[in-house]
Amino acid sequence: MSDIERFRVVATLARTRSMNMAARAHGIAQSTVTRYVAVTERTLGYALFERGPGGATPAPAGLPALAIIERIVADIDELSALSGTVQQSVTISRTAELGLPDHLEGKVTRWNREHELQIHQVIVDDPVAALRSGESDLAVALVTGPRLEGFEAVPVRVWSRGRRVELLNRPDLRSQARAVVDHLS
Repeated sequence: MSDIERFRVVATLARTRSMNMAARAHGIAQSTVTRYVAVTERTLGYALFERGPGGATPAPAGLPALAIIERIVADIDELSALSGTVQQSVTISRTAELGLPDHLEGKVTRWNREHELQIHQVIVDDPVAALRSGESDLAVALVTGPRLEGFEAVPVRVWSRGRRVELLNRPDLRSQARAVVDHLS
């Protein structure tokens, strides 16, 4: 994997503070996240994270480096957008607490292995707001009342008392994202 992709994984770990979540977000194994962090820390010569029962928290000495890594990732994305070579991807937003159900995680991993168009999960505070603003193509949200107006929804987990987890998308979904929804449904 390229340095930039390794930096993407490290930046995701800094945001989520969870090796498991970072692995799921990128469709890779947790051991791969550990390896990418170790290579980055070895290259820099100091620890970026402190590991503990609460996950991987940014080490005080690593905070400046993590800020630079996040800027590098953002700058590369901006350069790609300028050149018109933006990597084809579909983004699913979700909260840190609400992951994809296991059966969907498996489908995402298989899709990413088999297709050039990649599915990326991003951790946000409000997945519905990210979907509304266009920051993401799809959102995984806990819905407790009637269907959310303005969205198409696929139930992915149902609990009692009307609580359910739904995969949401806007009706004007682009064709690549529509193919992903069809695959995950």
